Formats: sequence, structure tokens, C-alpha cells
Amino acid sequence: MENPPLKLLIQCKGNDRKAHFELYKWCFEDMVKICRRYLKQEDELKAAVNMSFLKLIQSMDKAIEKHEELVFFHWMRRITLNHVIDEFRKNKGYKHHVDLVEDEAIINTHSEPSHDEFSGKAEMANIQHAIDHLPPMSKAVFNLYAVEGYKHEEIAELLNISANTSKVHFMRARLKLQELLGREKSLTS
Repeated sequence: MENPPLKLLIQCKGNDRKAHFELYKWCFEDMVKICRRYLKQEDELKAAVNMSFLKLIQSMDKAIEKHEELVFFHWMRRITLNHVIDEFRKNKGYKHHVDLVEDEAIINTHSEPSHDEFSGKAEMANIQHAIDHLPPMSKAVFNLYAVEGYKHEEIAELLNISANTSKVHFMRARLKLQELLGREKSLTS
């Protein structure tokens, strides 16, 4: 994906509403995909997309300054993901989901999966549907690890949990997904 034109970014920095709309159309679909991985509620998703876009506009100087070497998509993705993680941490109910004991038995009895373990088991829509049914913390950990490619130590730092708690959430998410996808597979057979 190519970067938006430098002229458009400069116009966005100058608060040109038409330029904002053009850039928003350019970013919207990808921002929604990123936010949808973490948020179930449509109103939360819309708010996250809009706030991420606002942060993008507010930090437009960096995109303009580094236009030649910056891959705009990756920069936009990082801003969106950071916003979702920040909101996740601010959520008062978030601490409620970090009540896991660091269960070494779960961590040690299951091997780490390959990133394509679930490919071919169901269509992407079925996988996303199953992911949407995970508890919020497990969903966040699963997406950060399996989709975004973070390591458990990085996830721990991002979400203010231990690396072992991240591993436990990932393992539980993985087992729940296998259960949900297995159930869907048996219904369609």
C-alpha cells in the first residue's frame, strides 16, 4: 500500500476539512479492522476509530517530516493499536479480567502454536466470530500475540500484567477457540 500524497498530509496539518475527509477515507477500513480485533461493541469501535484518527491528525508533523522513509500504513496501525491498548488499560473493568493466577501447569503442558495453526480450520468469518466470543483480556492477548506478533513479555508490558499471565490468557483463548471452532465444524458437517 502506498503512502498518501505529501500534499494531502500538509493540508491535513493545516486543518483542511476536505483533506481530513480524504485521509479518513484512505485510513478508515484498516482502522476499523484493527479496532474490531479488540472491541465488540459498535459504539466503542467507532469511538476508537475516531480518536485514533484524531491522534493521527495531531501527530501529522511526524508523517510530513519522515514522508519519504515512513510507511504510512504502519504508522497509522501503530497509532490505532496504541490507542486501543491505552483505552483497554483505562477501562475500570479491565483489572477484573486480570485475576488469573500464574498457572505454570497450563503454561507448561501446552506448546506454543504456530501462527497459522487456525488457518484452514474455518473461514475467516468463523474465526473472527469465535474470537469475538473470548473474554476481553484473553481476546486482547490473543490478538496481540497471534495477529500482531508481539511476544508475551511485550504484551505484559503493554497491558501491565506478567508475561506468565499473558501466556495463561493466550492458552485459555486458544483452547476456547479450538472448542468454539470444533463446535462450528461439527454443526456444518
